[in-house]
Amino acid sequence: MRDLVTRLGPDLVTAPVGPADLAVDFTSVVVHDPLDVPAFDPGDLVLAVGVHEASPQALRLAAARPAVLVLRHDGPLGQALLAEALSAGVCLLVVPAGCGWSHLHTIATSLPVRMPPVRADSLSGSELVSDLFVVANALADALGAPVTIEDNQSRLLAYSALHDVADVARSGTILGHRVPDAFLRQVRRLGVVKRLLTETEPFFLLSTTPGICSRTVVALRAHDELLGSIWAVTDTPLDEPRTAALAEAARNIAIRLAHHRLTTDLQHQQRTATMGLLLRGGSAAVEAGHRLGMTGPGYRLAAITAVRAGGGRDDRLLDQCATALVRRLSLARTVGATARIADTVYGVVPGPADPARSLRELRAVLLAVRTAARPDSPELVTIGMSGPVTTLAELGEAREEADRVLQVLARDRSHEGCAEVGEVGLAVSVLRLADLESARRAGQRNVLDDIDDHDAAHAADYGRTLRVYLASFGDPTAASKALNVHTNTLRYRLRRLHEIFGLDLTDADTRFALMVDIRLKAHLSGRG
Repeated sequence: MRDLVTRLGPDLVTAPVGPADLAVDFTSVVVHDPLDVPAFDPGDLVLAVGVHEASPQALRLAAARPAVLVLRHDGPLGQALLAEALSAGVCLLVVPAGCGWSHLHTIATSLPVRMPPVRADSLSGSELVSDLFVVANALADALGAPVTIEDNQSRLLAYSALHDVADVARSGTILGHRVPDAFLRQVRRLGVVKRLLTETEPFFLLSTTPGICSRTVVALRAHDELLGSIWAVTDTPLDEPRTAALAEAARNIAIRLAHHRLTTDLQHQQRTATMGLLLRGGSAAVEAGHRLGMTGPGYRLAAITAVRAGGGRDDRLLDQCATALVRRLSLARTVGATARIADTVYGVVPGPADPARSLRELRAVLLAVRTAARPDSPELVTIGMSGPVTTLAELGEAREEADRVLQVLARDRSHEGCAEVGEVGLAVSVLRLADLESARRAGQRNVLDDIDDHDAAHAADYGRTLRVYLASFGDPTAASKALNVHTNTLRYRLRRLHEIFGLDLTDADTRFALMVDIRLKAHLSGRG
């Protein structure tokens, strides 16, 4: 909890009930629905969405004994809630009513499960985050000014807890985890980006916009590459000692960021290589899984793709999905494997032997990942799940299943974009048959092609008649009604199909073969 409060800052959060040092651990973040019965695990941090602090619901939430209960409220809290939280041993956090739940959820889930001690040579992602916040606070003390540290995409990396001087730009950056667009446009108009690309020393930006404070800025550079920037809220230019301190801090932080990126790249390559072995199946997958410490009575493979609202692959959203999946597995204490390969994020997730339970648990994890990565438009993320396998050696077949599910969902947005192979089994079978048929035929024609060509040349309707008749299970009355023709007209067309194309529709094998061909033709032409 200490890390969460540090990230939020004392102006955004208070802890009226809890230990003075906030030494409270939480293992998962839960968004509570007021319609649900409060039932939490001891390690849950509960976001009480839609719950008023004076309501009986707030008292019930505290009585359910989560680790932490977060409420939105302005002003003092009622004594009843304070007493209930104290009695239940629940840490109570209060944020302003205007604070967005999505921002709170993002910040809470972005924290590592346990913050390791800060070391000068720390290279892991969680250690770097912890270290940067310590550096930001120390730098703010040295400068006497609030500090934010951003990457080269104007995303927030860390900020100081000094809030004596703040403006809407700083508050918006902290809440949104990135520089607000309005302030970013102003920064670009002032030519700050160009100066960051070319200058190495701190420089002062005098603000002429009401409500926006002036700032001193310095680039974070490594080998002539811009990695980010430090922004200090200062009314006037810094004096020489403080300018030197800011420049020295920028050099040290740039070295850490460069080391972190190098380590991240190496870790990514290792994860990708390991996932390649797992997806191959066989003995290589078993050896790779054992090196990772993956054990379980069963496994499933998840495959995730993401597109932009206007179409096309969304690389940034894919990376967000990968990060969110790693966090969810970490919070659940699950030793799995995740990696992005080309345009798909794969995850090998151990689970219970019971297929229904393993599917239910994996679906909950993946839907939470999709919501965390794109809460406003989850439909842009598509999720395919394999069936259960008992050994890592079977992951090759599991990959084929998960990839097929993605293909099905890309064509038909069913199951809300998240399905397991058993839920779309017929469509997957059609895909497999279509691949086999397209390879076998290689340009050969069948009777459906002849019928459709005849219809086009003679303005006839035999192809549609055949399809509707078979879809009606050979019922002349239902088929003629669907075609809006007399039953005698339907029977005449069926006789002509036999006379012209040699089709014996009284034969069960002929009907079955035609129905399969119709589905395959529709699939291959992109209509089914």
